[in-house]
Amino acid sequence: MSFNYKIILHRRPVKLPINSNSKSDYIGFEKMMTKFSPVLIAIAISLVAFILVWIKNNKAKRLLLILCTFGIATTTYYNVNHNPHLIFWLCNFTILMGMGLCIQFHQKLFDVFFYFCWTGSLLTLFIFDNPVAPPMDTNPVAFIGFILKHSIPLILTIYFIRTEQLRLSPSAMITSLKFMIGYAVFIAAYNIGFDQNILDFRYPTLDIENAFGPWPIYVIVNIALAVLWYKAIDVITKKLQLIQI
Repeated sequence: MSFNYKIILHRRPVKLPINSNSKSDYIGFEKMMTKFSPVLIAIAISLVAFILVWIKNNKAKRLLLILCTFGIATTTYYNVNHNPHLIFWLCNFTILMGMGLCIQFHQKLFDVFFYFCWTGSLLTLFIFDNPVAPPMDTNPVAFIGFILKHSIPLILTIYFIRTEQLRLSPSAMITSLKFMIGYAVFIAAYNIGFDQNILDFRYPTLDIENAFGPWPIYVIVNIALAVLWYKAIDVITKKLQLIQI
């Protein structure tokens, strides 16, 4: 035993040659992990929050409120210092609705919150290289907040339905469409008055919008898809019996 122990003590670590493929692969992996670590952190936090909600942990609601606060605070700080007009994007109003519902329930607000989450918040998470998101390399904390600002409201809807047994009203889709139309009209006027492009009403910023055609064709297609998605949510929620009887 003592002989083997001495051999282990005197064993030198193996050094990789400078041009070693293994070393190059390791460096490449390290850079990739550094680059995508904010995404992984945000996903991990979201998964933990989802698990706590799913198992009905009594601290889930408090955690969701903390994460909502983190998301809105970090992104608002970034927006104020880079482009204050970005605070008028729909996701900021959506997360504030969710935080308000945690304090005081209101049926119409819950209806609108649910639909806004499962349209804007959900679809935003699938937009890579989002032009309104804080840069991941230079503003990793705000970037994490940006992801959480869209993922946590979705988890919050699950909490309301699973833990607090809340249900949508039969007119939830119509109510949400009315709120969306009112918001869209306000944003259209705001864009003209302040030379902005919120909701991409003035020009496209995504490749898929360019594929739809020039203005106003892509705007009309976006609106049509939103209405169809609202109807899909209506059908799905009825199938899952999430509508009040």
